[in-house]
Amino acid sequence: MGENTTVQYNSAKLWQIMLWPGNTTINNLLMILTMFLSYVAVGGYGIAVATAGFIATYTRIFDGITDPLLAVFTDRMETRFGKIRIIMLTGFTIQILSILVLFVWGIGQGLVFYTITFLIYFIGSTLSSIATNTGNTVLTNDPRQRPLIFRWAMVYTTIIASFTSIYLSKVLFAKYGSISIEALQELCYTVVGISIVLVTLSFLAISEKDKNENFPKKANGKNINYKDAWSLLKNNRGLQVLIVAGTSDKLASQAATQSVVATMVFGIIIGNYGFFGTFNMYNVIPTLLVLFYATNKAGKVGTKKSIITWTTISLALAAATVAFMAIIEPTQISVAAVPTAIFIILSVAYSASTRAVAAFTNAMVPDIADYELYRSGNYMPGTVAAVFAFIDKTISSFGSTITALGIVAIGYATTQPQPGDPITAGLFWMAMFLWMGLPAIGYILTLIAMKWYPLDREMMHEIQLNNQKLRPSKQKPIINTGPDTKVSG
Repeated sequence: MGENTTVQYNSAKLWQIMLWPGNTTINNLLMILTMFLSYVAVGGYGIAVATAGFIATYTRIFDGITDPLLAVFTDRMETRFGKIRIIMLTGFTIQILSILVLFVWGIGQGLVFYTITFLIYFIGSTLSSIATNTGNTVLTNDPRQRPLIFRWAMVYTTIIASFTSIYLSKVLFAKYGSISIEALQELCYTVVGISIVLVTLSFLAISEKDKNENFPKKANGKNINYKDAWSLLKNNRGLQVLIVAGTSDKLASQAATQSVVATMVFGIIIGNYGFFGTFNMYNVIPTLLVLFYATNKAGKVGTKKSIITWTTISLALAAATVAFMAIIEPTQISVAAVPTAIFIILSVAYSASTRAVAAFTNAMVPDIADYELYRSGNYMPGTVAAVFAFIDKTISSFGSTITALGIVAIGYATTQPQPGDPITAGLFWMAMFLWMGLPAIGYILTLIAMKWYPLDREMMHEIQLNNQKLRPSKQKPIINTGPDTKVSG
């Protein structure tokens, strides 16, 4: 009789797949909020624009350093209550309290207070990220279900990001007349309220899976240590490729998604900051449709093929958008029908495709954690994610500095760009470079790196077939399926 090629996948219920990504969404939502910290630093703490950019960079490097330090500890952690929920709630509490201090309670306390509080925030962010990445790996290893986790994470992030931009541009900007400290404080309270709801739902979703039997022991019976983390970085080709692809994209994204870039593009070049909220309304439905299509397709063809496809599409759309903006008179956007329609089509398509790329990049992390169990016998999802995060955050942290130096170079040394400022050629091309140019460079590097990514669909089936032998027999999978069996979700 031939070797058994049936994989017993540890699958999840649909409601768990839908609710658990709320924890990812919290980090993304708070990240959106921290994009406005440069305004708070300058206006509320008396910090210079360039200095605020440097603080954002070096606190994020600190964030990266804490990832592997804490992850090795959490991968060794074992309690009768599991570990994901404990780590998740601890990190969330630190994050929320720090955000309230930065935006509300600590205003006027100066540079040192601001910097220390920001560092504390990133300790909470690190713990939340470890919980998220561990949960993503434990929730399901089914290749048809795993992309769905990141589908729902991007769905929630898209909806909430659009709501945030609409709320800021249509409600708060209209109410306060500028992106003021008071406007951002009101935005902060709203974000905190949404985050509390999301953490409650994600806590419920992961509870069934947060059990010690779902965390296989190290092959030799010893605890995970820093030597294992170094071996992971040195020998895991999947992680090495992710570092190149993920960090190049994240660096560009960190620069492109700074709030000041949206202010320059919509508030100055187009000349209608209120249109930013309108644009994000148009953006939601197409992005959701693309995400559902792309993640469904990824369950059939694999993550590797999907990320190559959607990265290529994103690169082409970025080039087309810059060319369009250079050819037309940008102030006609939101005024004249034809340029408005073309801009919306190009920009919405680009935004949707980049969300698909982000979903597949994130989906590589749990696959690589399973690959490490296959390769070395060590199950350490938190450490896998943390080693990547350390390098990713260290490199991508310079996105804030790139943006800060960029706006200083065009004359904004002591103030931030505001809607209605005069447009210049320097401002136009700097905005285009930060908005679309840097991401295009990142996508080129991703396409090059993916040539060496080993985890295609067939390889992942072999990995899961091997790994099921390493899991305790008392773990009862929900789905018994081969690589081509359909799975709902």
